[in-house]
Amino acid sequence: MCFKHGLRSISSSLLASILIAMALALSACGSSEKKIKMATAEEDKSIVLSANGVGPINATTSFNMHQMTLAFNDFNVVEELNYHAGSPFPVIRISEGVKTLMTIIPDGSQQNIFSIIIEDNLIINSLGHHLGTNYSEIYAQGQDEDCQAGADDMSGKVLCYAPKTPNILYIFNGNRSGESGVVPSADILQGWGLESIIWRPK
Repeated sequence: MCFKHGLRSISSSLLASILIAMALALSACGSSEKKIKMATAEEDKSIVLSANGVGPINATTSFNMHQMTLAFNDFNVVEELNYHAGSPFPVIRISEGVKTLMTIIPDGSQQNIFSIIIEDNLIINSLGHHLGTNYSEIYAQGQDEDCQAGADDMSGKVLCYAPKTPNILYIFNGNRSGESGVVPSADILQGWGLESIIWRPK
């Protein structure tokens, strides 16, 4: 009887040890998974474009170098001079390495944001259209789109409002046979690709 009781005691002790070891292992596993999830969240640099804004930028955001540096501290933020009709004006360029992600353009007072040009697919379009998408994949055949021919820096391109989003413009480029200041026929536009996107405050 004593021998059997001893076996029971050893078995209970062994079982307790196994349960403790399993609990510690599960705890360590959970801790590792938590660390992996935290690391993934920290590495996520996604910037989302929507009608309301671009990442942290919205209609109330000022054109301010310091503010942009804080908002996009994972990227390179540089203020540069551009020229229009010989007159200089500042722009803020957000880039990752040598890739320009977007260019922020001020209004006439240079206090507010007039528009943002999206130039890389690292910025996720909430409407689902990425740069490089064909016109035909965005607009239905025969759909009457509100498009206009580009001018100045946009010469030779076509600007169309994004579907049901009047403050987002899609810039298309492609082969043409007609004049550069005229919107090509729908048949030609079908094969043009989405080159860049312009967001403007509502």
